[in-house]
Amino acid sequence: MPITRRSLLGAAAPAFLRGAQPPNFLLLITDQQTHFALSCAGNRWLNTPAMDAIAARGTRFASAYCPYPVCSPSRSSIFSGAMPHVTGVMVNGRPIRAGLPTLGEVFSRAGYQTAYGGKWHLPRSFDGMTGFTKIIGGSAMGADMDAPLATATARWLEGRPKEPFFLVASFMNPHDVCEWIRQHKGTREHPKLAGYPPAPANLENDPQEPECIQYHRQQGYDRMSEAVGIAAQWRAQEFRQYLHDYYRLVEQVDRDVGRVLDALSAAGLAEKTVVAFCSDHGEGMGGHRWVQKASLYEESARVPLILAGPGIPARKVNSKLVSLEDLMPTFCRMAGLRVPESSMGTGLFKESRTQVVSELRYGDETREGRMLRTARYKYIRFRSGRNPEQLFDLSKDPGETRNLAARSESREPLQRHRTLLDQWMKQTRDHFPG
Repeated sequence: MPITRRSLLGAAAPAFLRGAQPPNFLLLITDQQTHFALSCAGNRWLNTPAMDAIAARGTRFASAYCPYPVCSPSRSSIFSGAMPHVTGVMVNGRPIRAGLPTLGEVFSRAGYQTAYGGKWHLPRSFDGMTGFTKIIGGSAMGADMDAPLATATARWLEGRPKEPFFLVASFMNPHDVCEWIRQHKGTREHPKLAGYPPAPANLENDPQEPECIQYHRQQGYDRMSEAVGIAAQWRAQEFRQYLHDYYRLVEQVDRDVGRVLDALSAAGLAEKTVVAFCSDHGEGMGGHRWVQKASLYEESARVPLILAGPGIPARKVNSKLVSLEDLMPTFCRMAGLRVPESSMGTGLFKESRTQVVSELRYGDETREGRMLRTARYKYIRFRSGRNPEQLFDLSKDPGETRNLAARSESREPLQRHRTLLDQWMKQTRDHFPG
């Protein structure tokens, strides 16, 4: 069904869209970029002019969280608006549950031209791009995919696509830091160490942390924990080199993002297009001697999220709690489309959250965990093992170095957050035990 003014939902559509044609959408996704790996976030150890340009034209959400700090589960939430325990994607490589509406399906059925380029990591339809026409990419693309993706996406935009369109460009980097870690098992001197970022202030891990986390630290469990095991042997200078080179990968993908943005402007489409930028999950950054992803600590669970375009406030930093599952309902409302009933997110601009939740599994469901973040506290609970709970007062301990779960003075906030998580699980029919 083609989109017309009649198909907009009147009062349900934003004021700037009433009586007008809906906007185009450009969704830019990086892989494994932590929330502060942006120069517009005040990080002086890297330069990200393309990402900064999106923030200058729009709103940066400074407290955005992924629904699951691993690729496939988080992407299932981005594209469905539902949590991983609902999408059925609790580990990498699983398909989104059949019958659950996805962004490509919702927007293509509404008359949008939908196109997808780059990494997907979800098996469904052709490499998983259900509802999208593939420009380039999918599972067959290798590690050096970002430059070809930027070229193909730019050419698609230069071809004057039919409007309205929903275009996705999903980049690989800075995910290549995973292989970098495996190639740096030994220690060595670094002649340019003075120009490297400092080692993280929260470098040391808590010996009393949950047994499930310690299990994942065991080198050799899988390729993710192999990297965590390698980093466990590093000295401070190895972490400094890792951070330095990780930031170079962020700068590399920023240049490719810039090429896509330049093509959007050259085609005369920038003023009619909502540009959304995010990463599927973060990177450990050496906090708690953790590298890669698969952690509910801030560095892995918190992500960059920026929206710019018609009607979106420019040069604004919004610090309210948001989740990547909020993208589906936000896009639908901007287009004047009904939000699928299966969507569990809230609108990024009109509604406010009091909490966000993230999920995680180490190996199998016996080692599952849940994180519930409120304005002040973060509460983490694992299904099994010793010390299964963590509670951090992020207002006083942003590095999450002091677990309050076993402290008598923290009994009230601990019980309150236990109850909040139990209520959320009941509301979302989560199988995780209370």
